[in-house]
Amino acid sequence: MWRILVFLAVGVTIGAVVKFGERQKKWVGRLQQIGVVLLLFSMGLSIGLNEEILGNLRSLGMQAFTYAALTSVFSILVVYGLSRVLVREVRHK
Repeated sequence: MWRILVFLAVGVTIGAVVKFGERQKKWVGRLQQIGVVLLLFSMGLSIGLNEEILGNLRSLGMQAFTYAALTSVFSILVVYGLSRVLVREVRHK
């Protein structure tokens, strides 16, 4: 974990200190895309090799769907409630 944070800090420092031109920024963007694709590929590969995850895929998917649905519903309810309260306060001022 520390290694990841060190690499992140080094990247932020280099990005803040070194002024890159548009060409270098484009090159760095492509490197980032390649890195993300490789990361996603390796994560998919490790999931595909894990028989326990593959065996529980249906229940894991249902849990993920339930979590996402409930989070969305409660977020909408909270925003609706807060907007009604805040709009009422603005009207009374």
